[in-house]
Amino acid sequence: MKRLNSDGFSFDAENLESGSWVGKDSWVSHFDYDLETLSKFHFPKEVVFHDVTLRDGEQTPGVVLRRKEKVEIARKLDEVGVQRIEAGMPVVSQEDADAVKEIAHLGLKAKVTAFSRVAKDDIDAALRCDVSGIICEAPVGIPKLKQFNWTYDQVIEKAVDAIEYAKQHGLWAAFFGVDGTRADPAFLTRIFSEVSKRAHPDAFVVVDTFGCASPEGFGKLVSKVRQAVKEPLEVHTHDDFGLGVAVAIAGLQNGASVVHTSVNGIGERAGNACFEELAMSLKYLYGLPIDLKFSKLKELSELVQELTRFPMAPNKPVVGERVFTREAGISVAGWMKYNLGSESYLPEVVGNKHGVFLGKKSGGHSIEWKLKELGLEANAEQVQEILAQVKKKAEETKSNVEDAEFVAIVNSVVSKGTAKLATKPR
Repeated sequence: MKRLNSDGFSFDAENLESGSWVGKDSWVSHFDYDLETLSKFHFPKEVVFHDVTLRDGEQTPGVVLRRKEKVEIARKLDEVGVQRIEAGMPVVSQEDADAVKEIAHLGLKAKVTAFSRVAKDDIDAALRCDVSGIICEAPVGIPKLKQFNWTYDQVIEKAVDAIEYAKQHGLWAAFFGVDGTRADPAFLTRIFSEVSKRAHPDAFVVVDTFGCASPEGFGKLVSKVRQAVKEPLEVHTHDDFGLGVAVAIAGLQNGASVVHTSVNGIGERAGNACFEELAMSLKYLYGLPIDLKFSKLKELSELVQELTRFPMAPNKPVVGERVFTREAGISVAGWMKYNLGSESYLPEVVGNKHGVFLGKKSGGHSIEWKLKELGLEANAEQVQEILAQVKKKAEETKSNVEDAEFVAIVNSVVSKGTAKLATKPR
């Protein structure tokens, strides 16, 4: 029930250990669920994820995805539950067009779209691929229009012509305003309104192409666009200031219902809003009913990392190889007693796993955990000697102690005593 405490916070629970913020596999902050805070948000009833990994993600410098690889990623995205897949930009190459067409014919649950410029050749290429719709881009930001040397009137006419052409040929069509967060607000309202009245697009995409909007600024922009047009709104954000996910969430809080994301956050420059980070935030921090197979997130991430050959930081949120790994002895000791005392959700939620790093900061509990993991045995006295050698090894090499090195240390210590070194069933 609603409760106000002496500090003026309200929580929909009897106490802080049982509420929407606590589950068997997670425990986030109860401040997230303060009723006054939640009342300021206006999320849609359903958030639709529009994946751009196969188009914007592939625009990461050095990344090349072949046809079969794109198909494999598309199947996995569909398995996870992504509702829309932007399969690519058919005019880039014949192989891209072939990949988009094959994905469109896979019979996926996800809606398959293509990306195009405001050019009939681009739209014709998408039509030949049998996609259900297109995301059609045109510059709207002041700096971007300087590059194109287009006038406001030229952009409007090109956008109207392209969207009309797409609609006449049976395509679902969304207008994508490039560099929208650096546009003249009067022009942005004007172009969206005119395209709405004259071409009748199915949606508008509010775009922070260069990741330069704050969550607050972007939220206000989306709310103003929401007042100007009746069509559904989508948001497309980038991570140049490390705020891509936060900015996208602000857009969803202020009138958008579709969010563009990429797996692992890959994309041009600092990348796009990260799919797995955004999905987890919406579900656990905001309590939204996100219908995805979260236990497959790590699997999807690894597939994209393998096929793009684009490495992630080992401590990347949600899917990083070491994000649920700890080294400090005091941290391991507490974590072994109660996992959620040391993390906000268990790794199994996203298909990840716990780990213990052995190194300079390890403690006796770290050694015990690693012995158990590897099926080895040592008595209490030997554990302390093993720990001393692990610390020494880490200091000498300025690195962690790998499993093979650890086994060698255990063997050398245990062989001096009477304890048995045994391999137990894993």
